[in-house]
Amino acid sequence: MLILSILAWIIISIVVFSIIVLVHEYGHFKTARIFGVKVEEFWLGIPPKARKLFTDKHGTEYTLNWLPIWGFVRLKWENIQTFQIFDEKKQLYNNATLEKAILEKKDIFDRDWQKISENIAEEILKKLQENVSKDSLLTKPYYQQAIIVLAGVVMNFLLASLIFAVLFFIGVSPIGINNKIETSLPLKIIPTQEKAIKEWILTKNPGIVLYPLEWSFAEKRWFQQWDILYAIYTCDSKMLPYVFCEWWEEATTHIINNFSELQNILKNYKWKEIAFYSNAVIHENWEQTGWTISGWVIPEDGKIWAYISENIEVNRDFEYKYWVIDSLKYWVIETYSQAMLTFKWLKMLLQKIFAPNTPTERQEAIEQVSGPIGIVDFMTQSYKNGIIFILIIGAIISINLWVFNLLPIPALDGWRFVFIVINGTIQRIFWKKAINEKLEWIIHVMFFLFLIALSILIAYNDVVKIITRD
Repeated sequence: MLILSILAWIIISIVVFSIIVLVHEYGHFKTARIFGVKVEEFWLGIPPKARKLFTDKHGTEYTLNWLPIWGFVRLKWENIQTFQIFDEKKQLYNNATLEKAILEKKDIFDRDWQKISENIAEEILKKLQENVSKDSLLTKPYYQQAIIVLAGVVMNFLLASLIFAVLFFIGVSPIGINNKIETSLPLKIIPTQEKAIKEWILTKNPGIVLYPLEWSFAEKRWFQQWDILYAIYTCDSKMLPYVFCEWWEEATTHIINNFSELQNILKNYKWKEIAFYSNAVIHENWEQTGWTISGWVIPEDGKIWAYISENIEVNRDFEYKYWVIDSLKYWVIETYSQAMLTFKWLKMLLQKIFAPNTPTERQEAIEQVSGPIGIVDFMTQSYKNGIIFILIIGAIISINLWVFNLLPIPALDGWRFVFIVINGTIQRIFWKKAINEKLEWIIHVMFFLFLIALSILIAYNDVVKIITRD
């Protein structure tokens, strides 16, 4: 039964991830159809192609690739025809000047400086005219091109917003605490610890929780996992051990309630014996009763070799639940906050990869990067959290896809939008494009191949992590 359950959740995770991608691509697809741009291909999955499904009445070919966790829409302009044709001065023609030269019956030459016949010139002319046909993206006004390019990220925004709106209406609990990225964003799904305590999602109790390492000095001195440290007794007497201290006269009681207090004491009393007290009954006025000694410790250079955490209790009954108007209000806030958090995370990730502060920081950052395989694996591993958790993760992935595609990197939507704006502005002023179609196509293809190679590398890394974990 367990294997069948996990298999079912793998399928559900793949379906959820595929829906997110298809929603993005459907944005491009639908707006292209609205503005009369031909969609040449709509494929699901990562190449190579497994099979062709069908071709619709508009000439769009629908195909299925072998790994069904990605998708792509190919518009007509993406296979633009370019030619290495030269004039009598050995100057390379661009598409516009080449078409004009052929229409004017000028002599044109190939790269070997051989004259091109009229028949071949006519074939070249037909292909050039196909590039600027009415159903090509390049022939559309710049505002229509921009809408088509940005439609994908808009659909991701709407999908995430819809999920958050529905969840806030039916009731949803936070899925975790953000303790890695410093932010003041009003996040609800992944709030900061400070916000979670403020809203009673978490209750901060007195003391610090201890997790001594195996075979550590702390464990040998009777510390137990989940011991709660309430106080430390220190004594500045020159006489050791502590049995020679007159406790109530000479010893100092340090009530411990946060990390800095504990770290300062360990630092100030390194290589000196101190007493840890835990499992005590503490009254509101901090009068202690029932002190229980955990052990005598000598901090080795300010360390006790135990993990520590704040004594926090989770309110498992907490949930956000609003009426329609407030649900709409908070999905806007949450979607915006999650997008800004993604930008912050991306900035932090790039900084750790390209300018790490420690030797291990780069490797840790690289291990945080996951592709479709890693995401599906994570969603499958989290199947015990239920469908609500999967929906939240789906919304966050949709936002991440939105943010990533807005980056001005060639082959992504953000680059295409920047390219359209630059060309549109320059052409209005100087009646000439800043970047010609051939150069833009070359840049696009080069970076597309780079992203494919990067995707393969990330997929390999995801598979290795799954194998080594199991």
